[in-house]
Amino acid sequence: MKKDALIIDDLHHKYDKRENSNWILNEINLKIENDELLGLLGPSGCGKTTLLRLIAGFEYPSKGKISLNNIEISSRKKILSPEKRNIGMVFQDYALFPHLTVLENVIFGLKNKKDRSRVDYLLNVVGLDSFIGRYPHELSGGQKQRLAIARALAPGANFILLDEPFCSLDMHVKLKLRSELPNILRSCNASGLMVTHDPQEAMSICDKVAVMNEGKIHQIDTPINLLNNPKTIFVSSFILGNNIINLKKTGNSFMSCLGEINSSGLSNNTHIKKMSISPKFISIKKSKSGDANVISKEFLGEFLIYKVSIKDNILRVRTNINNLLSNGDKCSLSINKNSYYFLYPGAHKVYL
Repeated sequence: MKKDALIIDDLHHKYDKRENSNWILNEINLKIENDELLGLLGPSGCGKTTLLRLIAGFEYPSKGKISLNNIEISSRKKILSPEKRNIGMVFQDYALFPHLTVLENVIFGLKNKKDRSRVDYLLNVVGLDSFIGRYPHELSGGQKQRLAIARALAPGANFILLDEPFCSLDMHVKLKLRSELPNILRSCNASGLMVTHDPQEAMSICDKVAVMNEGKIHQIDTPINLLNNPKTIFVSSFILGNNIINLKKTGNSFMSCLGEINSSGLSNNTHIKKMSISPKFISIKKSKSGDANVISKEFLGEFLIYKVSIKDNILRVRTNINNLLSNGDKCSLSINKNSYYFLYPGAHKVYL
């Protein structure tokens, strides 16, 4: 059984200390096991950076505590200074020393600078062993971020915080480096927390993902479970990119802007108010008598995404590139057979 590297227990935080002010972080609880990479995912302003600062030791928590490797490092009454936490930090802008070489940047944080064994190992792991004499301005963006990761791990840190580490990189370099990150951490027996606002980034490489919004964690789960069982409407919308549609109960059925839906034995549940459905499960067809209108379209690889207005709802619909419609076209929408959607509250998954 794996031990926990990081434990956050009932963490609350606010910058405005007045009693009636809003919490920036509210009732945060999470665990990161040894050798685990957890993605902290959410929109801008949801509290991700504040949580990162609390873990790093740059802020006192208003309530709750943080423990690293079974040692309490933060609480309202006690805080261990950042340099004593043995936590590595990787920033989106690299934060390298421009006047130091690759080798000197990695050695910088070592107490015993004569022992280069770990430095040489890390430079080999990140593929910079043949660039040790170069300066940061002589490196590509991907190489700079590899250097930042090596420098963060060099002092022996077995926990690393990554703040949007790939957002400054072009797509090709980003895809390559993020696929390498789990192996780099694993080779150093390190755990990590990666902050990002990109669902695809978090889902592609993290062992687990914590989905956050407005200071609260909505769900912590594996990527597969998040896709198959989004617990809240926000998770369903943010992770899956689903349409959220209001429902109205009429007799023993629920009505939506797409017509009557199959409630699969849930017709007696009066609490259900909304449905969540993927753009790929809605069909769109040009129709002069249709009650929907095309607002915009965009190409997405092999697909087209239409934004459609229907009965005071704006929906996104995915279709193949041969199904060409123009802005302003009238169309009809329907739910595909052999699809599924979620009903909320309760996250009921209904198959057709």
